[in-house]
Amino acid sequence: MLNTVSLYIAGSLGGTVSYVDLNPCDKDPCVLHHGTNATLALSFLAKENATEANSVVHGIIGGVPVPFPMPADGCTNHNLKCPIVAGTTIQYNNYIYISPEYPKIRVAVKMEIQDENKQDIICFIIPLSID
Repeated sequence: MLNTVSLYIAGSLGGTVSYVDLNPCDKDPCVLHHGTNATLALSFLAKENATEANSVVHGIIGGVPVPFPMPADGCTNHNLKCPIVAGTTIQYNNYIYISPEYPKIRVAVKMEIQDENKQDIICFIIPLSID
């Protein structure tokens, strides 16, 4: 299942992404509105064991990755069961508030879930427009 029109899977070394669902998203790029919530749900098959799973998000602006603040610990905040065991299907959920303080911008967002060694378990890039 994929509500997003464009999605680039990149650097998913420790897992294989099964689906990504960003809601709301009904066109390319996905348009997120100030003062609303977006829901991200994804599923992936773990290829390696990991004791930790940390969320890392960057907005890529002019080719430069700019960190996006969010809780990093996916094991306690985003329904991930840690440790992650190779061969299991993992579900991840995140709710993101689109603050009115965010600039109106069209941006590629890079989302990574990294293990305890800061190696990507999964990674994808999705184009967004914040309005």
